Amino acid sequence: MSEVETRADSERAPGAPPKKGSSTLGITYVGAFLVLANANAVFSGNLLQSMHPFTFLFWSFFVSTIFFGILLAARNGLRALKIDRRSVMPLLILNTTSAFNWIGYFYALHFIEPAIVSAIMGGLGPLCTIALERFLRKRRFSGRIYVPATGVLLGAVLLAWASLTGQSGLKDVSVAASAIGLLASAVGGVSQALNTVATKQLADQAWSATRIMTHRFHLLILVASVLSLTGPGLSVGGTSQAGLLAIATVLGVIAPLWPLQRGIILSEPFTVAALLSLAPILTYLFQGFDDRTEWSVASATGCVVVAVFTIYGTRMIHKGKLA
Repeated sequence: MSEVETRADSERAPGAPPKKGSSTLGITYVGAFLVLANANAVFSGNLLQSMHPFTFLFWSFFVSTIFFGILLAARNGLRALKIDRRSVMPLLILNTTSAFNWIGYFYALHFIEPAIVSAIMGGLGPLCTIALERFLRKRRFSGRIYVPATGVLLGAVLLAWASLTGQSGLKDVSVAASAIGLLASAVGGVSQALNTVATKQLADQAWSATRIMTHRFHLLILVASVLSLTGPGLSVGGTSQAGLLAIATVLGVIAPLWPLQRGIILSEPFTVAALLSLAPILTYLFQGFDDRTEWSVASATGCVVVAVFTIYGTRMIHKGKLA
């Protein structure tokens, strides 16, 4: 997909719904993100047991930002790196929410089951997106939209209960650690919804996915570097750990986040939030490769509840019953 096509998709009237073909392509992009990101959630969850989240965050997003910056400059010239005045505010919001989103996400993975992290973040996403779309973009929805959103949230609550009571796939986790992980997941979920809306605002200003990826992590890199330098440091534990970090960066940041930006540009925000709610069931399946996790009826049930209401909500969207 060329930058010209990307820009054309972005230049429709602000707040206007995507065309049907674009929406289908957007769902495909978000689906690609889900597979890559949730495979990486399990991989990173293991890596974060031996590497501090702040060190992980700094190197992953520093390398990713440099990569997308070089790609943007090579395609469109150095002038493409400039930020125009009208983009400053949505870009500032995007940087702030990205920092909270990813710090919350990786901190949560350090403490609790990856599927539960995905569920809490996904469960809060649709409800937050509805509120933000209603009050920031002045969208009007029918009452039916709250049915799938509330169902997804209930599934997330079930998974939170499983974590706090020792019924999740990770058995040796204290209540305090579970609470920290759940709180970090909640922060990440709210920020993820804000992320989607801020990305749409930049897309309305003809920002491409590559340009968004170049500029969205500046604050996160700054915060992660300060917290790393005042705490665990920026060094990694030898070439083996550096190699694992490189794999996590490619599979968890560079490869999945570009299609996510494209998916957000081409889709309705609630569609994106609903699809992201499928993350727990994919993460749960990938957990079969993680030696730390065990089979959990509560976790499996929570993932199924989230998935069922997600599918229901997405189907309602495509039938036009939520407008």
